[in-house]
Amino acid sequence: MKRFTSFGTFFIVILLTSSLFASGVGLTGIGARATALGGAYRGIANDWSAMYWNPAGISQIQGMHFGASFEMITPAAKYSFSQNVPAFSVYRTGEIENEAQTFYIPAAGFVYSMNKFSFGLSFYAPFGLGGKWDAMNTTAYNDAYPETEFEDDLKIIDIHPTIAYQVNDKLSIGVGFSFVLSDIIIRTPVTSPNPLLFDPANDALKQGVLAPMGLTAETYNHILTEKELEGDGTGFGFNFGLKYNVTEDLSIGLSGNWYNDISLDGKIRAKTYFAKIDPTLFQTLSNTLDGMIALGVLTAEQKAEIVAVYSGQTHDKIPVGTKGDATLPLPMTLGGGIAYTGFENLLLTADISWTQWSAWDVIEIELADGTPADLETKWEDGVRFSAGLEYKVMDPLKIRAGYYTEPTAIPDQTLSITIPDINRRHAINIGASYCFGIFDLFASYERILIGDREVNKWEPSADMTDYSNMAGTYKMSVNNIMFGLGFNF
Repeated sequence: MKRFTSFGTFFIVILLTSSLFASGVGLTGIGARATALGGAYRGIANDWSAMYWNPAGISQIQGMHFGASFEMITPAAKYSFSQNVPAFSVYRTGEIENEAQTFYIPAAGFVYSMNKFSFGLSFYAPFGLGGKWDAMNTTAYNDAYPETEFEDDLKIIDIHPTIAYQVNDKLSIGVGFSFVLSDIIIRTPVTSPNPLLFDPANDALKQGVLAPMGLTAETYNHILTEKELEGDGTGFGFNFGLKYNVTEDLSIGLSGNWYNDISLDGKIRAKTYFAKIDPTLFQTLSNTLDGMIALGVLTAEQKAEIVAVYSGQTHDKIPVGTKGDATLPLPMTLGGGIAYTGFENLLLTADISWTQWSAWDVIEIELADGTPADLETKWEDGVRFSAGLEYKVMDPLKIRAGYYTEPTAIPDQTLSITIPDINRRHAINIGASYCFGIFDLFASYERILIGDREVNKWEPSADMTDYSNMAGTYKMSVNNIMFGLGFNF
């Protein structure tokens, strides 16, 4: 029964592998114009959203400028469970869907220019989202277990003061500073193999007692532990940018961003729910074990451990309110872009960027008692390609289209339904804006197409208390609607 005691060190590690910072939840863009252009904005960057894309770009703004965007992201995901050895008696068979949710993401910024200097302040959410899944038939296992087993909600807010300097007519430079606020609520199950069925030391018990009662490897073969984290933390970082006008029609932009590791101060809990079998069967098991005690082949303590597995009882592995700290690394990004306006009424733009998702290779965790527990995620760096065009239909009206693609950051060994980054993304964007004097109104729509992915093998965790992934077939798509406002005065 030693496997039940290791959740304390392993628990918070698994929590933090939920849908945090993989490509699938790195939010699609800041600013309605930039998003409609597929995020190919580093070579343009001439509104408030430049503070995110390329801080040098705010040097192009004259006077005072305010802008805002409001994004509505609706992900739709499906998962088909893949049976494997050892079998899982609790997972639902067939295809399941995540609970429908729409995430509302605001962002805004203000810029003031004075001679060659420009100053700005913005806030935006570079990472976030979450999900809910009912993937298990917990009613048949233990009806006290919550119906929705997987739930996570992450909010990352970057408050971003920025300064830019126009060196000359061709060159501008800029730097921004990040003050990061994070808030996390994550709840997921641990599916620990039932040692009475899978530990070779219990073969005699399994064959002589459990199997004749129908308690085989096909029934109640895993023990469920509900784990939950609520936490928050702060961090800092910076981004930098350069914008250079090669000619009157051609400009390039380079930018990068860096965050420090966020220290999360959280409260955690873990509650084990044992299987709840039919009362008559439970009594038969108890009586049989009493007979084994009378024969001297079993102790009362051993009986108590065995019947507990099928008792339907709960046990607090980590009490409510237990404190735990984590060091959460955020990825660095470097990118460059080019924009061309040499065609009448037409703007063409393209970007390429690299994100260091491998910063999540190891996540350092420490529980309140000082126990360390590190997690190897095996995430991989990714390169994103973006392209967009903007056409002026008439003076007040412009239409836009954009496209980008980027790979998944997560290998088969750590993919699960709590992480929506299942495969390479292909995003198609359309948008328009209309100018009302000093006001500009924007709207855009983005459809993210993601290829299906099949994971064939369940990967056990290092201490064999759980699995680091979920085998099965994954499907996903995302709809994103964004509205924006620009105001020059």
